Amino acid sequence: MRRNVSLEARARAIQRGVREALRESALLGHPVCVSKDGQIVWLSPEQVLEKFGRAEPPDESANGAAEDPHD
Repeated sequence: MRRNVSLEARARAIQRGVREALRESALLGHPVCVSKDGQIVWLSPEQVLEKFGRAEPPDESANGAAEDPHD
C-alpha cells in the first residue's frame, strides 16, 4: 500500500468504487437502498441511473488529479 496517497485521493477512490458498485447493480436490474433524511429508502435501477448517470464520469487520472489506489 502506498503511504504517500492523500486523504482526498483515498476519498475519491472510495467514492468512485461506491458509484461503480451502485451503477453495476442498477445495470443488472437490482434496486439499492440508501439513507435519505435519516430514513432507509429503496431506489429503483432507473432512479440509480438517473442519480449517478448512465456513463462513467470523466477519469480524473487523465489530468493527474487522482492516484492509483492499487499501487
